Amino acid sequence: MDELSGKHFLKGFGFLAENNIAKALDEFSSVIIENNDNLEIYASLGSLFRKNGDYAKAVHIHESTLSNSTLTKSLKKYVLFELVKDYKAWGQFDNAKYYLQELIKTDKSPVLTKFFAEIHFMQENYTEAEKYFHKYEKISGKDYSDWRAYCNVKTALKEEDIKQKTKLLEKAVKIYPSLRIGQIELTDSYFQSGHTERGLSAVNEFIEKDMASSYEDLLKMRGYYYDHSDVRNFDELIMKKVSSKNENPFYTVFLSDYFIKKDEPEKAKEVIREFVEEHKPYKAILKRYSRIKLDKVLINTFINDPEYICEKCKTTYNEYYTLCANCKSLETIKPL
Repeated sequence: MDELSGKHFLKGFGFLAENNIAKALDEFSSVIIENNDNLEIYASLGSLFRKNGDYAKAVHIHESTLSNSTLTKSLKKYVLFELVKDYKAWGQFDNAKYYLQELIKTDKSPVLTKFFAEIHFMQENYTEAEKYFHKYEKISGKDYSDWRAYCNVKTALKEEDIKQKTKLLEKAVKIYPSLRIGQIELTDSYFQSGHTERGLSAVNEFIEKDMASSYEDLLKMRGYYYDHSDVRNFDELIMKKVSSKNENPFYTVFLSDYFIKKDEPEKAKEVIREFVEEHKPYKAILKRYSRIKLDKVLINTFINDPEYICEKCKTTYNEYYTLCANCKSLETIKPL
């Protein structure tokens, strides 16, 4: 590599460090023009195009690299894996699986099994996805029981027969008892199938395990008590949670709303103040307090603030999601 190419190369890495993919691409492209025989740099350029969302160019570069007769075995594995990631990100899953099959002929890395699981999941082949996640668990030693359980939930939601749907949801909760979406769907399935006692028991378990991730979760659970039992018993459950200094902010939000509806605004403010003194001032709590106070300054301060954050990638949200849209992690979104 000549001196000028070296400068472009270093500048490219500088832009990468700043996460400025577009400018990094410009610099590395200049290197390729001067050094078109450097396959490693050429293949890396394709990966940058993928990160920049230009999947067609990424595929073109990687497939043209793959056809080069001077390609080493190690670089061939790298390029094949990059093509899997290119097509997966592009949403062309059959092509991604084709290159996975090619790669697995010479590479027995467990991560390839995980990629098969993820691609099957994205194609909504949830039964196959669970099989691959289970296989990945066995060969990697890593726990993916949450994803296996979620595959069963997704399969259940496509099931029209209520008995079969309930069985799948019970299996999901058995595999991973802490899966919030599994518990919610199973609770609903019990009531749909006329198993009221099981449903109420599932509601109580949901509350006891602190699985609520939003105010709406609690309203939904209260609705079951309203329809099938004495709603006052549910309200008492929440009061006990708040009085025990539970750190889940949504119990306090729920209870403050309960007092507002009973025309007791001072009690509503009190439970919020006590929570903030005991725990951190979650955005959901601050928004609720500003509305109770009818303080326009506070309302305008917090009204557009996100209430949730993904613990893994730090993406923020205004409402709860089971999957993070950015990093695709499962139930990692928590109150902010």
